[in-house]
Amino acid sequence: MEYVSRYDRAALLDNRHYKLVTVLRVLDRLLFALDDRLPWRRATRERFENVDAARRPHGPDGVVLGAEAIRLDASVTHAVLLVHGFNDTPQSMAPLAMALHAVGWTVHVPRLPGHGCALRAMAQHASATEWTACIQDSYRALRATHDVVAVCGLSMGAALSATLAAQYHDIPALVLLSPYIGMPRPLQAALIAAWVIQCIRPYRRGTGGERSIHDPVARVKTLGPGILTARMLTELRTVARRAQSVLPQLSMPTLYLQSREDNRITAHAAERNFSGLGTSAGAHMIREQRWLFGCGHIITVDYCRDDVARQVLAWITTYAGTPAD
Repeated sequence: MEYVSRYDRAALLDNRHYKLVTVLRVLDRLLFALDDRLPWRRATRERFENVDAARRPHGPDGVVLGAEAIRLDASVTHAVLLVHGFNDTPQSMAPLAMALHAVGWTVHVPRLPGHGCALRAMAQHASATEWTACIQDSYRALRATHDVVAVCGLSMGAALSATLAAQYHDIPALVLLSPYIGMPRPLQAALIAAWVIQCIRPYRRGTGGERSIHDPVARVKTLGPGILTARMLTELRTVARRAQSVLPQLSMPTLYLQSREDNRITAHAAERNFSGLGTSAGAHMIREQRWLFGCGHIITVDYCRDDVARQVLAWITTYAGTPAD
């Protein structure tokens, strides 16, 4: 019997997965439509939304203050697209963005749809399709004005970056930070539980967020809501599975950087994913897996943030060149 790799199996399941996600999206819309008809669901929704609005005030445009997209202009030839993670905001990429800008790179950190906004908007725009389109549009816009555009993503943002890189082979350097790729077992269980809870109440609190950032000062500053819906987790699963299926297609120099104490992705899973990176490109592909210590999943703001910025800068400068004025 012909051997089928895990990446091939993922491709074979794509059609079935698409049908399941379509059904779940319809269920999600029906459940939210019931909020105004069922007083107890409406009360629960309003309680979550009011508490979140008090903790994360919004501007006139509905965006959480401090969670806006980041655009730092510098070089007219060299730019970097940074992609933040799931249930987070561009703020998590700000230290890295400023470090890159300080040495001459133009930097753009788009705000993914349904992120950095009110919970109601978050629930309505949780979509792998929208997230993917946002990153594609951002990359094309930068590429239209700059000769060189490197790409770096964090967590789900790294998964989106990998999918983008499989489509655009002119990306000269790719950096995957704590990449959320594949379907970790904890997420499978959480996804099932989330849909059960979704039938009772519209939102649920995420777990493990306090372990994602070891630095207590940085943890307090985070602007992610820490609140989820079943649909959001389902869309995260779609992005993670898609990224896993395209890993073999990557061909550009790729740095894979993660903490040994990452609470979301085990070292074993990271090593397995890295082993599948660029396999279709052959032995000539440049790739490297490096480990950090003393920080959690959100390495761009944790204790290791300066080391992350140094390594990212060194990688993209080596393979994408030095910014011109």
